Amino acid sequence: MNFIACCGTDIGTSRKVNQDAVSIKTRQIHGTDCYMAIVCDGVGGLAQGEYASSCMRERLERWFLYEYPQIDGNEEAEKIVLERLRKTVELQNKVLYEYGLSRGIRCATTVSALLLAGKSYFIVHVGDSRIYLLDGKVNRLTEDQTLAAREVKMGILSKEDAQRDGRQNVILQSVGADRKVDILTYCGLAAGNFSFLLCSDGFYHHAAERELLQLFYDKNYDSSEQLGKAIEGMIGYLKDRGEQDNISAAVIQYRENI
Repeated sequence: MNFIACCGTDIGTSRKVNQDAVSIKTRQIHGTDCYMAIVCDGVGGLAQGEYASSCMRERLERWFLYEYPQIDGNEEAEKIVLERLRKTVELQNKVLYEYGLSRGIRCATTVSALLLAGKSYFIVHVGDSRIYLLDGKVNRLTEDQTLAAREVKMGILSKEDAQRDGRQNVILQSVGADRKVDILTYCGLAAGNFSFLLCSDGFYHHAAERELLQLFYDKNYDSSEQLGKAIEGMIGYLKDRGEQDNISAAVIQYRENI
């Protein structure tokens, strides 16, 4: 299969610390090209967000490299993978929550992680970072766990109003903030040519969906270096448009006939 992958992050224009953690890991498992892409965004207003996000990223990386290859590819594999991803995030929630209790602080992060095995994908998600599938149209695969998103679901706010509402920055779920966390999981199968985009809220706030499609689906890249320059260029545009938060993105692009 013909995959190209790259990620990038930037501190933004007003933050003193980059609290985002982003990575892509790859390896062949049982003869299949597999990728693990992760975006974590340390929760602003709480302590040590950069510690929380990096710990969550590292735990998922270890799971992918050392535990995932041990799962047999039987008919129960899909269910097992989703359950193991959920358990991995639950464990990190416990670790960060107890870390905060021991120091008298609250320490938390979002997480949006994608496991891609060939064309099969598995997602674990908490918070307001996002994962998109770009396949000729923009498919948002994750749900924002924010106050504004909840108000939209309840019919109190329209989607358009929510984009301008301050409640879109109020996160209802994060890893480490509370003893219990609502973890969302998804799975599916991509078809044809496609790209996956994972990003923190600093990336998508000022990015139009048509731009995401044009930059990461319509364009073909010959190398991860070229893709990395495209991500870096988009981050620059977002900063020019006034984005002050940390900005992070990870992209995996697949082309059938290259």
